Amino acid sequence: MIIDSHAHIFPPMSQASGHNSIDEHMKFIQHMLMFNGQPVRNTKSGQFLNEQSLVNPGGFSFDYLSDVNIYASNHGRFNWFYKSENYYRQYLPPTLINLEATAELMVAQMDYVGIEKAVLQTGHSYGKLNTYIKNAVDKFPDRFWGLAMIDEWKSDQSSEINKLDIAINELGLDALWYQSGTLRMKGRNEFVDNPIFFKFWDRVRELNIPVFWMLTSVNPNKDVYLNELKAFKNWLKKYDDIPVVFTHGLNLSVFANGEKFEIPEIAWNALDSENLISEILFPIAFGQSWDYPFKESYSIIKEYYQRLGSDRLAWGSDMPNVERYCTYKQSIDYIRNYCNFLSNEDKNKIFGDNIYRLFSHKF
Repeated sequence: MIIDSHAHIFPPMSQASGHNSIDEHMKFIQHMLMFNGQPVRNTKSGQFLNEQSLVNPGGFSFDYLSDVNIYASNHGRFNWFYKSENYYRQYLPPTLINLEATAELMVAQMDYVGIEKAVLQTGHSYGKLNTYIKNAVDKFPDRFWGLAMIDEWKSDQSSEINKLDIAINELGLDALWYQSGTLRMKGRNEFVDNPIFFKFWDRVRELNIPVFWMLTSVNPNKDVYLNELKAFKNWLKKYDDIPVVFTHGLNLSVFANGEKFEIPEIAWNALDSENLISEILFPIAFGQSWDYPFKESYSIIKEYYQRLGSDRLAWGSDMPNVERYCTYKQSIDYIRNYCNFLSNEDKNKIFGDNIYRLFSHKF
């Protein structure tokens, strides 16, 4: 069985999509677009914009977002106005005309490539999609597992425990998706290892569900990111019985030195926990700079393999976003056909067995 640990479905991103308003939704999209690797182009001239237009000087939280009237257009683009000119960033592939990816589209993609099952991840930029994802899992129970989302910056409040209980016990979703960077994004000073959040995490433990953990830093800075990793490591020590999937793996861009990555031991040590599985999905992160078959990733994948072992790795695609850079099939073949240091047994674990085992309590 081949399982994609990282796929997305979502309604048209031009809508409120579960947020209180379209404007609220666009704030999350604007923050996400700040760190996206796609170039910003002038809508009329096509010229690149080489300055930051989405955030004001002084910070990267919501409080510093610039007033640029961001809006969703067609064919995967988001547009905004800056200095009386209109600009856009190509966030989704151009084939997504209405900025929408339905469950039916994802199943068709999976059928074409030969993927038996996928984990439907989520995110605030896509919307508040617990019910939307629940409906997809209900329609295709043999093809999807669905992740629940809460407002992480409010996870010390009973409302988020209640929201999680509803998502798991009533909607029947399978795990929690958690983005730690939203704490700082929303002005919280506490890190994830702060006792103020323990009541929430104790409830996650009681529910006996995995956490798909997206570790981001509000500032694209090495030291800021390492502080987030340190807090995450402390959290792992306390909750070493909660299964964790570390989505996207380490943020290698903060460790870049020219064409090489200098990953400090402190970063690798943060992943050194038996309850953690790290995702491998390089095309979405570096497809803008690397050509297929992404040979630059092989030494890093090999280091992941040597440090964590094949029992603690999982392949993910980040469909449909990855089609900005390669096909769905290529997003798996760059490992399957070219990482010859992996045995067939290793590949079976990475391409499905480990994620299947993670959700084995569902069978």
